Amino acid sequence: GSKTMGSEKAEVIFSVSTTPCFGNCPVYELSLYGDKLLTFEGKQNTNLEGKHEKRLSDEQFEALLGIIEAADWSQLKSSYTSNMTDLPTQNFSYTRNGISKQVSKYGSGPKELNSMSDTILKFAEEQVFKQ
Repeated sequence: GSKTMGSEKAEVIFSVSTTPCFGNCPVYELSLYGDKLLTFEGKQNTNLEGKHEKRLSDEQFEALLGIIEAADWSQLKSSYTSNMTDLPTQNFSYTRNGISKQVSKYGSGPKELNSMSDTILKFAEEQVFKQ
């Protein structure tokens, strides 16, 4: 086929970014593209520092989608907040199957979201970019 310019990237179907907190929260940004490319930038308190990208195998792609789609995105609110302080904010974005959703979570949220950023971070560090 014809070569396209580097700007022609596949669509991001999922991304998560986290903000610093008072303690040692992992701060990172991760994006999953429709062509199975996973990009990761570890900023603070992550085992994986700096920018990394890798094309996932079909198995990894399905496994990661399984984690992501454990949440019912069509039913999620765009914002979950809590009165607690010094927590990280987690910003999720999901665009797939006709659903397009941005969700910001601070403190509490649906149980599928509460562990999602940790599960995904672990998946990236241990499965995808294992040293």
